[in-house]
Amino acid sequence: MLRQKRIFFNDRQGQTVLSPVEKKGLKLTHISNMKELDEAEQMNINEGLLWLQDQKSNDYISEDFFQKLHLQLFGKVWRWAGVYRHTNKNIGIDYWKVPREMNSFVENANYWLKNKSYPDWAEFLAHFHHKLVFIHPFPNGNGRFSRIVTNHLCKMNQQDVPTWQAHLEPKVRREYYITSLREADDKHYSKLINFFKHEL
Repeated sequence: MLRQKRIFFNDRQGQTVLSPVEKKGLKLTHISNMKELDEAEQMNINEGLLWLQDQKSNDYISEDFFQKLHLQLFGKVWRWAGVYRHTNKNIGIDYWKVPREMNSFVENANYWLKNKSYPDWAEFLAHFHHKLVFIHPFPNGNGRFSRIVTNHLCKMNQQDVPTWQAHLEPKVRREYYITSLREADDKHYSKLINFFKHEL
């Protein structure tokens, strides 16, 4: 008898926990471990980034655009890509609040941009990025999706794309990033602003 393949999801700090139904949304049945899943997702993300390069519309802060982008980034791996989540997570708001909060986020972000509510670009990025991560609209991939959206936001506004502190050792960078987001959950944004503004 063939042994059932297992994938050890959710073993990383800050990773979203998938429900049993969401795990069954994996399209690629040959995948048996996290390394293979990471590789498949990265290939899909690379294709999604190529798609994003061709998107010139000014309507890039909208629910429709966000859902299309998430689908392009993860749609070859997950059946639920591009669809708002229907379960609560260890991270993010209650799932039933997601549509309302995303609608409010889009309105506010467009207002911030139009009226330059945050004269300091790093401060704006900190609030924009944190809010998108905080809502956690999709079942998974929210961190990567939010960083890609943040980069696209910068490009569309002729601003430097964040370094994401790439010079730091990956574990140190991830720990600082997650700590910065958690402090922002409590309305303390200084650490996240510095993350976008300076090399630490």
